[in-house]
Amino acid sequence: MFTSSQSRSGSLMSSLQVVKHGTGILITYKGVKLALDTGISRITTLLSHAHADHIGNLQQAKQVIATLGTIDALVARGGKPPRNPMIIQLGETFGHVGVYVTALNAGHVIGSSMFKIEFDDGMTVLYTGDFNSVNSIVHEAAEPIETSALIMEATYGTPQWVFPERKKIHEEITKVAQMHIENGNIPIFRAYSLGKAQETIALLSQKGIEVVSGNQAVDAVTEVYCRHGVPISYTSLKSNDARRALREGCAIVSSAPRFIPSNVRKLVGSSYVRDLDRRKRNYNLSGWTLGEFKNGGFPLSAHTDFPHLIKFAKSVNPKIVYCFTGNAGVLSEYLNQQGINAIPLE
Repeated sequence: MFTSSQSRSGSLMSSLQVVKHGTGILITYKGVKLALDTGISRITTLLSHAHADHIGNLQQAKQVIATLGTIDALVARGGKPPRNPMIIQLGETFGHVGVYVTALNAGHVIGSSMFKIEFDDGMTVLYTGDFNSVNSIVHEAAEPIETSALIMEATYGTPQWVFPERKKIHEEITKVAQMHIENGNIPIFRAYSLGKAQETIALLSQKGIEVVSGNQAVDAVTEVYCRHGVPISYTSLKSNDARRALREGCAIVSSAPRFIPSNVRKLVGSSYVRDLDRRKRNYNLSGWTLGEFKNGGFPLSAHTDFPHLIKFAKSVNPKIVYCFTGNAGVLSEYLNQQGINAIPLE
């Protein structure tokens, strides 16, 4: 366990305890306990979003506080809804015993939230969950606020992770899709079913490219986006229009491309599978493909890159930062070099 008493912070910080627990974090401050992105018996959970690595043991939670978008996305992805959910809107503050919680836009996926946690004596904590501090087509950027302590993800928390301008990535994805369709091929873009798939579909459809969703998971989550006021135009592989789109030219967006042939065979027939196998061109959409830019991968990420993590932490101006996820140690070192007291939780 790491506590702020190990830091150079003052008396307010000395009672704050932050510990990694399950898929998330447990914070304790003067008798108040809150779980962040994990379920713990008899403790309230703040759920930032519905990705699988943030939803462990939710059924154990005393109560789960989350946006409706997060709950809907969780269910759309096959998750079991929490037993005792408390729906909170972005910008809304909810009073809990000894503490107030405000949900703030995280810019990551539908419904994703950062949480500002305010204790009765003036101590404030900002928990980012996974967040993105640049605008995308379907999400607005997360904005920093000043708090006493910051609990921040470090997914891309090492110096090599500097993403190109998002507009440039969008242009390259569009150019590749148009090129392949004009040449009679079918570009297939592999993207997470929650977040990047919807951004990719929106990008291509806005450029006049017909997009077929490659699997049910993408369909289900895209329907959640549409219900929550993010209109996205696409053709479901389950629809009668899929045959025409595959024949005339389209892009496919899928979270599981290996299942596309079996889905196509089941829904539109074996002849289309043979044709698809001949015409398909595969690309991965992920921040981890940065080194493969334009060569099989495009670094489209729903996370904040290294320079923006540093900038975000400076803007929060905390007395202490707790970093979590795999690159927490490296990011903590760099923050300390910048004069920001930081501790890794991994």
